[in-house]
Amino acid sequence: MESNAQYAERDYWESRFEKESHYEWLAGFDSYKEVLLKYINPAQRILHIGCGSSDLSMRLYELGFTNIANVDFSETLIASRKKEYPEMEWICDDITTLSQITDSSYDVVLEKATIEALLVKEKSVWSPSSSALRTLDAVWAAVSRVLVPQGIFLSISFTQPHFRVPALLRSPAWNVQTDLFGEFFHFFVYVCRKGEGNGEMMERYAKMSPDWLRSASEE
Repeated sequence: MESNAQYAERDYWESRFEKESHYEWLAGFDSYKEVLLKYINPAQRILHIGCGSSDLSMRLYELGFTNIANVDFSETLIASRKKEYPEMEWICDDITTLSQITDSSYDVVLEKATIEALLVKEKSVWSPSSSALRTLDAVWAAVSRVLVPQGIFLSISFTQPHFRVPALLRSPAWNVQTDLFGEFFHFFVYVCRKGEGNGEMMERYAKMSPDWLRSASEE
């Protein structure tokens, strides 16, 4: 039986992507298409981080979003996608650094369930480890760096707002809003706008899950 903890391991994904050509975490594109398209337009430069074997970028490309780059840390996946979809850019990189991406080079950064994969080893959704907080801080800083001023980070997730919003508010770079989709079970789209204040959301959510806002040096 597979353990979720392996989702945080690079070797697991290298092996998986040797066989897997397509898989959708959370939900398929048609489920969240209407919500996603409220926040992006075809003129924007889009970076899809932790792209995996999702068809999200391909579906956007079919709708006229032709300026899309995709990032994953699996060399196996990136090599395969470069051959299969040469019309898009495919970059092997770590999303905690995005070291291959220049500053202020994208209007939109989006991810779907990648943050969940980074946190699979956590024992408590209420009290994250310092290691998890450092990882999130690194991802938020990398995303903020590659976004233009007033750029948008879109995170598609099953994590409830009272956990995810405080985690996102660790970054002083953006304002956080929530949207949702789904009929019987709701999923969330977290809309983070760079360069806007987050005081109202901070006041609302900081008391709900304060450990997500503590210093990463504390245990």
